[in-house]
Amino acid sequence: MKSYKTMTQSLHTHSLFDDGKAAPEEMVRAAAAAGLKIFGSSLHSPIPDEVWTCRPERVEAFKQEMQRLEKAYAEQLEVYCGVEYDLLSDKGYLEGFDYVIASVHGIVANGATWSMDDTRERSRRMIVLAFDGDADACAETYFQRVQTISEIPEADIVGHFDLLTKFDEPEQLFNVSSKRYRDAALTAMEKLVKAGKIFELNTGAVSRGYRTEFYPSNRLLRELHDLGGKLTITSDSHGADTVDFGYAEAEQAARDAGFREIWQFDGKKFVPTEL
Repeated sequence: MKSYKTMTQSLHTHSLFDDGKAAPEEMVRAAAAAGLKIFGSSLHSPIPDEVWTCRPERVEAFKQEMQRLEKAYAEQLEVYCGVEYDLLSDKGYLEGFDYVIASVHGIVANGATWSMDDTRERSRRMIVLAFDGDADACAETYFQRVQTISEIPEADIVGHFDLLTKFDEPEQLFNVSSKRYRDAALTAMEKLVKAGKIFELNTGAVSRGYRTEFYPSNRLLRELHDLGGKLTITSDSHGADTVDFGYAEAEQAARDAGFREIWQFDGKKFVPTEL
């Protein structure tokens, strides 16, 4: 029996078409068994030489499979075809999906592309080699890139806003209390809020054991509320056992930050739901 009360959907999920661990149909079945009303698979948009994203020649097959599942499970729940669009991808991958999650998984600095989402060692090397050890400069570059999601009309949701802190536990790589870090994060957040973008309260890093706080952090979540931001809840699930991971805790975290509504997809647009 689910203990959360408001969220009825899981839109940020991955499958064997990218770096997920289960077939889309397994994910749909899990969502139905969890009592969700809406399920969406959000394909990682292709990026050259990045094996965790979907291969370009597989994108149409993904869309066709999601269309099949939409029909096959129509009596159990609504199924939608989404994309997690990475800003390093071709803009053509913004089209032909029911909804778009826009994310920054990597940044370009010092003539190279650096991942924020791979390993702690790779993140540490990025700070040292690309920013001469200046973690605040790295954060500024990251949030400046995230900020540009405000300029993408197709983007509905901002993915894992503070992903760069994925490997900050137990020992911090970034000083999230520094003025430069906070200024960079809030500047990006304010611009995204003004653009009407929805932020996800993403439970994925907690489910996979990287963090004890969701994205965004509790501190940034309160800032988002104070700026009048819109919020949804996602699992960023990569397996059938986590399609609604942490939803009860996420709802409580949202309420603790002051939110009284969350935004959910009705098949055509996102609408507020009382929390």
